[in-house]
Amino acid sequence: MQNNNVSFTSNIRFVPWKVFSKMEKKNAILYYHDTPNILKADEFYSLDIRTCTGGGLTKQSTGEGEGFHFWDDKLTQKKANDNVISLIRFVKNPERGLVIGGKRLDENPFSVALFYKFRDMIKERVQNLSEFCIHRFEDSQTHYHYDTKNDTWTICTEYRKTANSPQRAVNSLATLKNAFEKISIAPGDRLFIGEKEIQPKDAPEIFLKHV
Repeated sequence: MQNNNVSFTSNIRFVPWKVFSKMEKKNAILYYHDTPNILKADEFYSLDIRTCTGGGLTKQSTGEGEGFHFWDDKLTQKKANDNVISLIRFVKNPERGLVIGGKRLDENPFSVALFYKFRDMIKERVQNLSEFCIHRFEDSQTHYHYDTKNDTWTICTEYRKTANSPQRAVNSLATLKNAFEKISIAPGDRLFIGEKEIQPKDAPEIFLKHV
């Protein structure tokens, strides 16, 4: 008999590029403006999320997962609803999810609006969604990997504050807050930076639903 009271959680772990690059990874999600860029697999990853929107949906009760990397352009805006419908068809009734990306650049006018459009449509269908909303700096990018076996998102976010600043990766709570305009960790999800777990008491503003 299925236990409907089981509550699955996901781990979200930020690591530097030297760690992320050495991970064994399979099933890359590429990003093109004229394809859905959705992949259902036990394990998947995507690189170079800048002005795009990336992430995935999971259903641990059945061991399912899928990732996406949506280009930010007029065609993607036109097909946004179809893309989200495709996500829900691939993994029916997803239990958890993560969305990350977006950037405020004059030359990328669709980026922020599309990020929030995808975020809002997914939130209507997924109760537990962790959000990393809008890269704060012009020179910033995110790479992610997800594995259903350990239900873990491994994320590398890099940024430069100015054109002349050294590139740095998220390696502390302070740099995580610096990297994104808004962060919201879904109830039940666990946040790690390296090997250190960030508790709701450490950052209640990003664990609001836990309090």
